[in-house]
Amino acid sequence: MIIPINLAAHASKSETKFPPQLAKLGAEEVILIELQGSFEVEGNQSGQLAASLKLGENDSKPTMMVGRNLLEGKIVNLPKPLAVLVKKSTGRKTQRAQSSNSDDAIETEGNFKGDGMCEYDMLAVVKRKVLFSKRPMPIVNMASVATDISVKQ
Repeated sequence: MIIPINLAAHASKSETKFPPQLAKLGAEEVILIELQGSFEVEGNQSGQLAASLKLGENDSKPTMMVGRNLLEGKIVNLPKPLAVLVKKSTGRKTQRAQSSNSDDAIETEGNFKGDGMCEYDMLAVVKRKVLFSKRPMPIVNMASVATDISVKQ
């Protein structure tokens, strides 16, 4: 089976607005965040802030604050680039299945080219990742962290 992969149309660079720290990574660059361990959220946290990622002046020391834990990481190149794909179905059509009464028509979906036919749009190519390989530092006093981070930068 041949699965088509299309290049997605990108928005113009003037429409894309990023914070200045992320613009240094590239306006259209997508990066991975690799954590050592699991990222668990208790309860329904939909729409809530999960973490805060900060980059230094020279992008060498990214830090991420997760709750009361501070992680220090580094930006590394991936050995092989990864593609970000979005799956979409193709060849869909609507068929009308007639019942005994002509008024009770039921609409069903079918495929022109058979079941399982799909294609993918490639949104981005990932070439770098932010690697957090060290254990997190627990923070007791949040006010001291704000002053420590501002002094380091």
